[in-house]
Amino acid sequence: MGRAKSARYHDLRMGQIPGYVDQERLSENSIILAPALPSTLRQVCLANRANRPTQRAMKKDAAVASCFIITFGKAAQPIFEALPKAQQDAAYGAVSKAVATLLGAEVTGLVAHRDETAPHAHGQMPAVRADGRPLSKVLTPTMAKRVQDVAAQAIAEFAPQIVRGKPKAQRIADGEPRSKTVHRSVEQLHTDLPKEISAKAAEIEKLQGRIAKMRAKEKLTEANVRTLATYERRLAEKTAQMEEKHRMLVSAARALETQQAERETSLKEREAAVELREKEATAQVEGIRAAVEAIREGTVTRGEDGRPSVTDATHAALLRPVWRTLGPLVMSLADMRDEMKAGLRRFRELFRRNELQPDVIDDGKDLLDGMEP
Repeated sequence: MGRAKSARYHDLRMGQIPGYVDQERLSENSIILAPALPSTLRQVCLANRANRPTQRAMKKDAAVASCFIITFGKAAQPIFEALPKAQQDAAYGAVSKAVATLLGAEVTGLVAHRDETAPHAHGQMPAVRADGRPLSKVLTPTMAKRVQDVAAQAIAEFAPQIVRGKPKAQRIADGEPRSKTVHRSVEQLHTDLPKEISAKAAEIEKLQGRIAKMRAKEKLTEANVRTLATYERRLAEKTAQMEEKHRMLVSAARALETQQAERETSLKEREAAVELREKEATAQVEGIRAAVEAIREGTVTRGEDGRPSVTDATHAALLRPVWRTLGPLVMSLADMRDEMKAGLRRFRELFRRNELQPDVIDDGKDLLDGMEP
């Protein structure tokens, strides 16, 4: 629940506020739907998880929230920012609702941020759907493409000029450079972004030095004024780029933590499944052995009501887990055994009363010799 708590604090600007946030614009943010508390999300996940059969209880450190972010490309940002604030909030709500409907989930939090370089909104959903399936299992690559489609359809009602970006295959077919179509993994971003941020910081520092030197001049020529304007424009661009990379780094760190937690969960689930199969296989083997012994020793039979009865407690305990699969066969063999035993008793009785033909009596001596009556 720690990650859900951190995300909620970030969305609501609680606790320490990141340096890239313009605190003078905090009031411009919108709490469209207050994010649920981690404890509430855990209760929702537990209730939803109970709607499907599971072998293990939910872990204490299991993910309880699936967080998402709604962003826009550089060309779309000014279009979206031109909308009234209420329209922006409504658009964020429509997009999140459309995506949640597609995923079979519910939105439990939505906050619009206008205090950073680019407009965006952070959303929250329970990590487990109402049918008990984790959202991480639902959001496949194919589903992710559909998410982009429904998001584009939802935003088009508020800003028709904002359209879905071209699919990667189409961009490659159109001859777009490979460097623009290859997406870095979360791990690569987590490794590369700190270096890129440091490089941008160095560039910014260099520009700030040039600007300071230029402004220190007693008199600026017309060329100096143009140069200073160029430096200041570049400084603003590089500062915005560094802030964007910092935001990406925060998102990448969250995604990496989520991926690692999901890998650990998946590994533990596979280990539990293997352990369960081993137990089931062991129970099957022990059940077969118990069935053989029970039939041989006569501890499994039918009661007066015709229902199966196992008189030996050990045999009963071993047969109970596998009775659904082995029960019919065991009872068929037990019935055959009882029928054969009853037939032998009748044959012995006839033999003793000397009511059989002489040749049958001679053949039956060896058969009956040593048998229990």
